Formats: sequence, structure tokens, C-alpha cells
Amino acid sequence: MEFSARLDAKCRKPLPQRFLDFRTPVGSGRDLVLITGATGHVGSCTLVRLLGAGHYVRAAVRSEAKIAAILARPDIRALNPGSRLTFTIVPNISTQGAYDHAVEGVTQIIHIASPLATGNSVPAERHNDFFIGPAVQGTLNLLEAANMVGTVRRVVITSSIVALVPHDEMEGNVKRSPSNPISPNDRIPFVPGPYKDTFAAYAASKVVSLYHAEVFMARKRPAFDAVYLHPGFVLGRNDTALTPGQAIQGTNSVVLALLLGKRFGPYAGTTVHVEDVARAHVMSLDPSVCGNQSYILSQNSRWNDACEITRSCFPEAVKNKMLVMGGNVKTTHLPVDTTLTEETFGFEFASYEEQVRSIISQYLELRTQSKAPVYSEGEASFKAREVCLSIPTSAC
Repeated sequence: MEFSARLDAKCRKPLPQRFLDFRTPVGSGRDLVLITGATGHVGSCTLVRLLGAGHYVRAAVRSEAKIAAILARPDIRALNPGSRLTFTIVPNISTQGAYDHAVEGVTQIIHIASPLATGNSVPAERHNDFFIGPAVQGTLNLLEAANMVGTVRRVVITSSIVALVPHDEMEGNVKRSPSNPISPNDRIPFVPGPYKDTFAAYAASKVVSLYHAEVFMARKRPAFDAVYLHPGFVLGRNDTALTPGQAIQGTNSVVLALLLGKRFGPYAGTTVHVEDVARAHVMSLDPSVCGNQSYILSQNSRWNDACEITRSCFPEAVKNKMLVMGGNVKTTHLPVDTTLTEETFGFEFASYEEQVRSIISQYLELRTQSKAPVYSEGEASFKAREVCLSIPTSAC
């Protein structure tokens, strides 16, 4: 049974045009965009938008297997990119000179690759080696290579909202005044380890990598400028997920675990649709977007609203216990000022409802395709305890 197609009438809406319009201006001549992290949630969506906009793209990946995975994706094949999509293998972004070959002939760079972990899967003694070192060295290697090659005009760097907000505020231990919203110009000091969990280590890696990138730009004064994008929790369809288990990974697992009966939190109520994030990355290549500037990609959400959205839009899945309503995710409210982002990019962020609908539609599609068993409420609660291992400790 195709649950994703059987929405309540008021929820039976086409995907908003902003998600379908690829007419982002293409640079003059044969500009070449280097993208890192193209096999991840954000990177895969950004790659599709780049190709859809007509860009020539070189994707830096870790192995030939990653190349094969990208070329096998139906959304990539549908675009028939041909010679517009090429690859370069960078096995370790931390190795000195890692990107020296990758940047040859490149005019613009989108740098998304960065260490990311879920749950507490990285032991505390490895936090520096897993998060801090690669985040900093990977970014500096790319900037150094771009500076040496001499053809790069702009570098777009995926940072995170956690680089702008003190860790205690993200976790709700300290409340932020509504009169003092998070600003794209906010910066917080780097706190060295040890870290109490992977969330703290990940956040620290984003803080310190942003710091080193900005110091590099100020000291080296390269011929290119940099745009820093700071997404909140990135939600929405993940076309790299091919099974229900893969769908319950990354930041989408917060919503899915909630709808499988899990109770946890608090998590900051700062979310953004992956399509908005990808769109902002591609639009940032346009010189009309001011460089050497940060832009926040986020809007306010309440995690538990996903339950009512699901009841309204996917009633049959609830009736058949494919999704259950017993979960709870506590929300930490963080006021965010996205005025600059909306004025610069000219669009409003997709609503939390659109984000949730995108996640659940794909999850139900995959469940139907895999003929996975329908869990009872008790079984779903047990399954959610397993899902807990995949709940992300990051905002990006």
C-alpha cells in the first residue's frame, strides 16, 4: 500500500516551486565548481541543484566506491550530466596538500565535508582526532589549495548554527533572551576538550574551523572571498537513503524516532529544509551575494508538532501503527535573526510541516518498498530504543 500518496486533502500539495526551480544563474564561460561532501545529506542535494542549474561540477570523494554510488543515483542519472560531472579522489582531507590536485582549474568551491557522528559513537579520547583535527585541517587545506591555484573566485563553507551559539544555550541549560536573537555576526570562543559528549565535540569543531577560516582570509587576503552558511537541524528527504534503516539516520532521525515512540531531548528548535540549504549553497556562488559574510539558515520549530502533522497528513500510517504518537522531544527555543538571509537570497524558509512531510513520505515509501513489518505500538517503542543510537548530536 502506498501510504505516501494517500494524504489528507488539505495536505495533498505539490512540492513548492522553490524546490523545483533550478534556474540559478550559471557563471560565464566554463566555470568549474568543486564540491566536497557530495555523498552526504546536504551535499547530495546540493550536487543535484548544481547540475540542474547547468554548472560543471567536480566532486571530491574518498573512494571509487563513492563515485559509483553517486552515478547510480536515479536523480543524478535523470539529469544526464555527462561530462559536466567529474570526480577527484581525496582519501583523507586532513593530509597536507589533500586538495592541491582537486582545485586545478576550479573557479568556485562548495566545502561541505566535515566530521559528523551520531549518538555517542566516538569515544571521548578520540574527539580531537575525529572532530577537531579534520574539521580545521580539512578547511585550511582547501583554502590553501584555492589560494595557490589562482583561479578560484569564491569559496562557500558549510558551518553550522552551533558555531554561533554557546553550547549551554543549545542544550537549554541557559535561556537566551528573545530580545537578543542569534545573529550571523555572532562568534563564540573555542573551548578545548575533553568534551562530555559528541555534541559538544562536534560543536567545538564548527567553532574552531570557522575561526581558522576567518583568520586565514584576514591574514592571507586571497583573490577569492568566502561565504559561511550556518544551518540549523537539516531535515527533509535524503536520497542517499535506500532503506528504512538508512532513513532513520542523521538529523532526520530526530523526527522519525519521535514518531516511533521515543522520548528524549531537549533539542534546539532550529530546523531547516535540506532543499533550502542546498538552494542557498548554489545561490551563494553568485557574486551578487555578499562575500566574507555569514548567513543563518534556520527557522523556529517545535519538535512535537510532528505528531499533529503526521495525524493530519498520514492518518493511515498512524492507524496501521507504522507510526505512533507516544513519543516526545523537548524543544529548546532559540530566537534567530534570519533577516539578512531572507533579504539576500530572496526566499522564505520552508515550514516545519513541509520538512516533516518530506521525511515521512520518504520513510513510508521505503517501508512499503522493503515490505517491512508493521510494528505494534509496543514494538515501535522497542524499535525506537534502537533508533536512539542514530539520533544526531549535531545541527548540521
